[in-house]
Amino acid sequence: MKYMKEKCGAWQVGNDPKSGKARFRLFFPKESSGLQHNIKSIQVCGSFQTALDQAQENWKPNPANEMSKSPHLEGKISDGEIWEWQTPNKLLHGFYQYKYYVTFNDNETRWVSDPCTRYGGKDNMNAAFVIGGSQPNDNAIAPIKDGRKPLRDLVIYELMIDDFTSEFREVRAPLDAVKDKLQYLQDCGFNAILLMPWTAWNNDKFSWGYTPALYYSVEYRYANDLNHPEEKLSWLKKLMDECHKLGIHVIMDGVFNHVSPSFPYKAFYQKYDETCPYTGKFYGEFAGLQDLDFHNTCTQEFIFDVCSYWIEEFNIDGIRFDNTVNFYNRGDNKGLPKLMEDIASLGKNRFSMTLEHLQMDAVDVTKSTDANSYWDNALYGECFGGLWDGEIKPSLLNALNNNRYLQGTGKVPTIYLGNHDHADVAWQAGAKNNAGALEWYRTQPYVIAMLTAPAAILIKNGQEFAEDYWIPEDDKGSSRRVQPRPLHWDYPNDRFGGFLKAVYTKLINLRHEYEVLRGDGFYPDYWEEWQTRFNSVGVGIDTERHLLVYRRYCVDSQNKLHHAVIALNFSGNAQWLDLTFPEDGQWLDLLSESQWTITVTNRSYHLNISSNWGHIFYRT
Repeated sequence: MKYMKEKCGAWQVGNDPKSGKARFRLFFPKESSGLQHNIKSIQVCGSFQTALDQAQENWKPNPANEMSKSPHLEGKISDGEIWEWQTPNKLLHGFYQYKYYVTFNDNETRWVSDPCTRYGGKDNMNAAFVIGGSQPNDNAIAPIKDGRKPLRDLVIYELMIDDFTSEFREVRAPLDAVKDKLQYLQDCGFNAILLMPWTAWNNDKFSWGYTPALYYSVEYRYANDLNHPEEKLSWLKKLMDECHKLGIHVIMDGVFNHVSPSFPYKAFYQKYDETCPYTGKFYGEFAGLQDLDFHNTCTQEFIFDVCSYWIEEFNIDGIRFDNTVNFYNRGDNKGLPKLMEDIASLGKNRFSMTLEHLQMDAVDVTKSTDANSYWDNALYGECFGGLWDGEIKPSLLNALNNNRYLQGTGKVPTIYLGNHDHADVAWQAGAKNNAGALEWYRTQPYVIAMLTAPAAILIKNGQEFAEDYWIPEDDKGSSRRVQPRPLHWDYPNDRFGGFLKAVYTKLINLRHEYEVLRGDGFYPDYWEEWQTRFNSVGVGIDTERHLLVYRRYCVDSQNKLHHAVIALNFSGNAQWLDLTFPEDGQWLDLLSESQWTITVTNRSYHLNISSNWGHIFYRT
């Protein structure tokens, strides 16, 4: 079943911008247990009824709006049912909400939303449709400028649409307001955005979006523009187009393991806990939410169709798969492996697929599937622990070189100092002294380390200018972690955020310019936990002095070898160091404002490193 190509949900008939009829379509699959929804009738009710002169009130069940039922044929075999209804008259252009009034065989009734609606309603998890407004051809999405880049070449900005635009959007759709800051992101050097989930969730409250309910729908609060209520679907396309024109990749945060307990398909089945083929335990379980059952063909097809819709219609450049540990069962191709295999079959060049697989087998899962990255928590852990304890551990070096497990595969980990699940790293810098982001400077060596590591880089929105919200790591099931954290757009210009933003901008652009800073070559390749001092070559970690030295190297397309030497000081005092180099000659300090060049003799240079700072020396 191809839900969107067969126009499930509600669609305008024709493309008249002023008026048109609406057609509604539902599909119910026939799994091995047959059709067990137990439905006698379905009526379409909503805010359009009085406009059709059918009723004196909207939202009243009306036999005239009853859907007809027919077999759905796949080839010559019926694989389920199609229920349809079309408005008898045209509706004027506008935004209309609706739901289905379901009557079961024993006359029990239930209100149910539309699992295939492309528009989320304002409240009560309503579905919606638009008559008129801009047409799909009016919102073409340009190919990304200069083509998609490999994942390792991306510096990704994790963007929470509500928080990002809260301070300046006013009555505009948040998705439209994001465009105001695209030039800012490009100026900082970001060439990819990971948009936290935009698919509609189960209520009208603030949410991070990880409780999806309407998979084909853009969340109402993100697409709601008080001046243009009919343009609910176009804002995301226009944002995609603007991003692509600037060479910015757009990555979708996809939540496919679980849904809200009020997922509409479940509610269409009278005994929904027993008979709904879409829901049920597959492998792991997410407490408090409804898991999807990938044992059933309809679930696998439905979620693939959801992905295909966003890929084909919105030209997204990648998907980050949330909570993959719960729909990956080793040795079973169903669930995550089959989903990524099907997405790969679409043949989209350099389409990224990243796993949030926060378990020890993340590397194996990435290598054995069509995924090309996984979220790696190691550097985040070293950073938050180091900022709190005021020390660095030998394990920090290995956290920077986690790509060693994926070398030769064309895949890379995605690393970060923090993401939406955690308090801001700038807050952590001063947490122990009750100073929060006022001690932002302590994050600088970690920032240098991250942006000179062999991986894809993820930076949470606001991190670049020392945003400093705190949230608990574990809220004991209270949902207190999910809270608004609106960005303060004056911070990039104050004396804390301004300095840090300049550091991020410098480093991001150095990473783009110098291939050696993002290539695979890393020395030392591995560091033992007992090694608390530099090795005989003069590289590694000195835990007593809080110093870290490592080398980066790569061979470019012209078969030329490039070297970089990175030296970092995590302490609060300037320190002298006899820094060693792989060869003598002129080395340029890429971080210095004056383009400082040193002359290395006997493969050593006596260097003074400022507190909470570092150097990146490149062989000229």
